[in-house]
Amino acid sequence: MLAVILAGGRSRRLGGVPKAGLMVDGATLLSRTVDAASAVTGAGAGTGATGSAADASIAVVGPAQGMETWLAGCAHRPGLHILQEDPPFAGPAAGIAAGLQALGATQGHVLVLACDMVHAGALAQWLEQAVAGCGPLEGVIAVDGGRWQPLAAIYPVAPLNEAIAEAREAHRLQNASVFSLLATVKLRECAVLAGLTADIDTFNDARSHGIAVPDVK
Repeated sequence: MLAVILAGGRSRRLGGVPKAGLMVDGATLLSRTVDAASAVTGAGAGTGATGSAADASIAVVGPAQGMETWLAGCAHRPGLHILQEDPPFAGPAAGIAAGLQALGATQGHVLVLACDMVHAGALAQWLEQAVAGCGPLEGVIAVDGGRWQPLAAIYPVAPLNEAIAEAREAHRLQNASVFSLLATVKLRECAVLAGLTADIDTFNDARSHGIAVPDVK
């Protein structure tokens, strides 16, 4: 199992405050998400992120600026590769493509998580259990209250690679809908507890989860 964590949004509705660096229970959202992914991928514990994708099992896609600070409290660092999609801020579909390409996988499954999900640990476990019943060419997507969440899913690598190649060839990867990218990827629904996919998009979202947000002028 590999993982791609998306941490590259502009956080416009948070006044530009990076979601990845928001603190929950003494840890940043990004470090919590990396630890959640590590529990699924089996990445080892230790210190120091790798600058190369050669031995990486987790790709974090987002701006390099601030990344080391946001990962400071992360327990699982080996096997972690940091990169940014090209062009920067090209959207989650482009981020998934960049992360998967960096990991160099051609088969198996990849966990995809947005970095701003407060319950990333529990969510990753639900998805891991659900994908155990899938074949090599199908995956699972979290469904919360009837709503599909494409940034909380485990995808089959081979079909996803094919979809990415087709989108890139047609010049419809940059700023594209993730659902359009996944149109040909076979997925099973993974119904999760209500609110498990809750993410932080606004100041109200942050406050509702006890997250202190810096004043933005």
